[in-house]
Amino acid sequence: MASAFSKRGMVASEHPLASYVGARVLEGGGSAVDASVAVAMTLSVVLPHLGGIGGDFFALVRTPNGDTVFIDGSGPSPRGLTADLLRARGYSSMPIHGPHTVTVPGFIDALRLMWEKLGSTEWRELVEPARRIASEGFPASRSFARASSSLKSLEGPGSGVPGDLLGALPTRAGEEARFPGLARALGEIAEDPRSFYEGPIAESIVEALAGHGGVLGLEDLRSYRAGLGAPLRLDAAGCSFLEMPPPTQGVSTLHMLYSLDRVEAPPNPKSWERVRLLYSLSLPVYRLRDSYVTDPSFMEVSGSDLLSQEILQYLEESWKSPGLSSAAPLGSRPGGDTTFFAVADSEGGLVAGIMSLFHPFGSRIAVPRYQFFLNNRGSSFTLERGHANRLESGKRTLHTLSAVIADCGDETLVVGTSGGHYRPQIHYWILSNMLAYNMSPAESVYWPRALVDPGTGAVTVEEGIEHGTLEDAEIRRLPHPSRTGVAAILKVRGRVLEAHTDLRGDGIPVGLP
Repeated sequence: MASAFSKRGMVASEHPLASYVGARVLEGGGSAVDASVAVAMTLSVVLPHLGGIGGDFFALVRTPNGDTVFIDGSGPSPRGLTADLLRARGYSSMPIHGPHTVTVPGFIDALRLMWEKLGSTEWRELVEPARRIASEGFPASRSFARASSSLKSLEGPGSGVPGDLLGALPTRAGEEARFPGLARALGEIAEDPRSFYEGPIAESIVEALAGHGGVLGLEDLRSYRAGLGAPLRLDAAGCSFLEMPPPTQGVSTLHMLYSLDRVEAPPNPKSWERVRLLYSLSLPVYRLRDSYVTDPSFMEVSGSDLLSQEILQYLEESWKSPGLSSAAPLGSRPGGDTTFFAVADSEGGLVAGIMSLFHPFGSRIAVPRYQFFLNNRGSSFTLERGHANRLESGKRTLHTLSAVIADCGDETLVVGTSGGHYRPQIHYWILSNMLAYNMSPAESVYWPRALVDPGTGAVTVEEGIEHGTLEDAEIRRLPHPSRTGVAAILKVRGRVLEAHTDLRGDGIPVGLP
């Protein structure tokens, strides 16, 4: 566990270089938004398996006047991609990797939108540190080296990863990595962020995908714009919780947190009864998510409707009914990965930012000239007819990315984690550690976790939690700490900023002196 305190500014991310770069922006007079652009760009270089310019970006941004806005960097499926096309090509379900899983990358335009609306530092200055790191090289982190080793064991000649890029991926922590092609892309983006969607980078993306049978076209990229909206809000346990609206699964976090006022927590935070409670809370929440949440333009109800009294009452009744809470699970679904960061400035600005390719290295297709990977976010779609999240042309899929800002009396908490479909549970677990068990922020992040697989119903439990059994549920035990989501938390109380990064990852918080 790494911790930091400051009264002037704070950055907590999953990589020391990114935290340092963001702190330098704050020290130079930049805002939390400015620092977040630099942090996200740097993470796209040093953790390219977790996120990057070929992926997605979302943020909750609190301005110094106290308003909170949502930055939506989700991209739609290509216009030419349909369920009928995939069936004609022999698919009975959505592929996990490959050209048909790539949605329009929203990362760059989301950062552009956030910066244009709320930033102050020159755009070029915010991109330059990442460009320089990609050009000059950097030591690989443990997670990057592990992911690269795994990819190299799977990929080979004729794969979606060019040989020079595959060879440049590090396989040992501390090994130097250098990506001149990515530096070239960042140089072009520094001059004009829209060049990603309307210039040589866009043409290279289309060419790379077409070479593998993909159908994403130049017009898909040219027409893309990130979105600006309002967060969802739920009041519970003496706090006002803000989460990201659809297409994210943020409403599921709020559904889990609603239980803090409705279901009594077991007295022992390491008890098996707490695992049973997590199990009974989770399955009805995921059923609601999978019944409704997708691209809001295609939804039958709004995100706010999913917080109606009728829905909340349904959840409460489900939690109290053993028959509903232990019903058959939702069916198999793959996991994912991502990286979260939090930034605070001295003027009251806050950013909860989260970025992803979905699975490590996304689609496993890279753009040769520019050496970056494209996402596989489209693998979250289903080909099932009538399903809310079925694949349709130009549609955004259900996104697992989200983050929380909690206003609890005289303090504010910014919480986020990796973890894919598990994210609502991890948010709930960390916040309930503090609100139900009076743990400190540092304890709450480090504490052993339990996770319920929404696809299979299996339960993963870190050592330190009591042993037990659940009806018809497989129990998997892991050491503590294990890779059950890499979280970070930032706390604001008065002028004092406090941040903690998870021992499960490689990051650190950096506070200004």
